[in-house]
Amino acid sequence: MSAPGKRRPGAALIAALLVAAIAGAGVSAALLTDDGERGGRTSTSGAAGQPSAPASATPGERTGTASPSSDDRPAPAGYHVVTDPEGFSLAVPLGFTRKVEGPRIFYMSPGETFRIGIKIAEPESGGPLAVHQRAHAKGPGTNPGYRDAEVEITSQHGRQGALWLFTWDGFSPAEGPRHTRDLCWEEDGRLYDVWVSSPVRQADEARGYFDTAVSTFVRTGG
Repeated sequence: MSAPGKRRPGAALIAALLVAAIAGAGVSAALLTDDGERGGRTSTSGAAGQPSAPASATPGERTGTASPSSDDRPAPAGYHVVTDPEGFSLAVPLGFTRKVEGPRIFYMSPGETFRIGIKIAEPESGGPLAVHQRAHAKGPGTNPGYRDAEVEITSQHGRQGALWLFTWDGFSPAEGPRHTRDLCWEEDGRLYDVWVSSPVRQADEARGYFDTAVSTFVRTGG
């Protein structure tokens, strides 16, 4: 037996090794956590639709890094161009904030009165016109009070597209009827969908947001 108050060399060595192992594990965990937070996308670990921080810029100022093809597209007064991490840029009104809901990306006004939506997906059979015609057929089941609806052929970036217009009862009686204007087109192997939803009484203002969104929309990825 060793004398009282004296440590055996073996015990000290084991203790030192344990401390080093714990410290090393902590460094590894920190590195993994940091890597998992990269990318600039809304976190998928939280609740769906978790909003990201609002983009801030002065009128005409660009945020993020835009592709050369979008550098000559200044934003109108009262707007700024946002470059979204999902691979596109467009001009949205100042004060609108980004929110992700599943595959849909929104830029919304305070109180979510106006909603600019964007969805990027794989092309579907029949092209943009068929996509909107199928959505129109499902309209009564997906949009309460679905009415005053039409689908027409149009174009975007020199490619055939489809425009879907409709009115519906909104998310709640307090909110009241809403109007949606939705443009869909294919470009370089992807299906793009841009729409604006607003209260019916403010449809003219929403039309301006829609026209600006689609006229400034540019792909910035791959």
